[in-house]
Amino acid sequence: MPTVRAVLRTLRDAVLTGFLLLLGWGAARCSFRLRRAVGRLLGRLWWWTSPLRRRTTVENLRRVFPELSAAQRLQLARSCYDNAGTVLLEIAAMGWMSEQALRTAVRFENPELFARCVGKGRGLLLLSAHYGNWEWLACAAGLWLRSLGVPVTVVVKRQHNPFVDALLNRYRQRWGNRTVPLERAPWAIARAVRSGEAVAMLADQRAAPEHALWLPFLGHPAATHAAFARLALRFRMPVILGFARREPDGSYSVRLEELPVEELPDSPEGVRQLAGYYLKRLESAIAQAPELWLWQHRRWRDSPPPVYAPDATAPAA
Repeated sequence: MPTVRAVLRTLRDAVLTGFLLLLGWGAARCSFRLRRAVGRLLGRLWWWTSPLRRRTTVENLRRVFPELSAAQRLQLARSCYDNAGTVLLEIAAMGWMSEQALRTAVRFENPELFARCVGKGRGLLLLSAHYGNWEWLACAAGLWLRSLGVPVTVVVKRQHNPFVDALLNRYRQRWGNRTVPLERAPWAIARAVRSGEAVAMLADQRAAPEHALWLPFLGHPAATHAAFARLALRFRMPVILGFARREPDGSYSVRLEELPVEELPDSPEGVRQLAGYYLKRLESAIAQAPELWLWQHRRWRDSPPPVYAPDATAPAA
């Protein structure tokens, strides 16, 4: 028999999911200007109700931007929360978006790169980060690849709220993408290579230290995911990198880039270099619009092992 605490937790999760559904219904029917205003309100609500995340955000910005004054970092932190609230509304609205609306909302500057990489016949890895609207980006990329006859599997992290987890996965799958939990990512990539399919994933957040590469990121050593680089090099799988940058009209533009998998050896050093390319490109995107990245994550929570030294061979941006 479930405990009172379990019942209350289930009730809380169900109410939160209902709130997200209501938000999405409203967000899908309002202008970008109104959505942005409501997003700011949601961001400020998160700012005041989650002091731990707020401290994490301010500390991350202090670490990365020591040259800014405390007032400037505080303003940037609030802009990060404004962006997070807007992205939350955009994601919630996915349940009511049409395919044409999604195509209009996310514009690829060089979509021909999809066909060129698919033509290599070794599957395809789509790589991004928690920057801009990564959920819209994955769905929009899926639409382009669907037109080429290539299915897309999106690697996702399970949400603590099972109702929200199911709702998000339903939205992610609306236009044909499949989803697979993070722990099954290596299996999904291996299948993509065999079947000529695509896998989409994010690799910017903290990796478990026991499985991580320690690489410099935004001026500090960071526990970095390496599995995507190992598998891409092992199978010589093309890797396309893209970040969704918000434009003044509320749409997103994406410049795609193929990472140099074929130029790197299938070795530990090659893995370090490929992961380093990814981090350098992400650093460049963050420098252009720092408020679009998700600073609320404890990216530098762990300390590197004593033998760590900055990677002098990491490529320049």
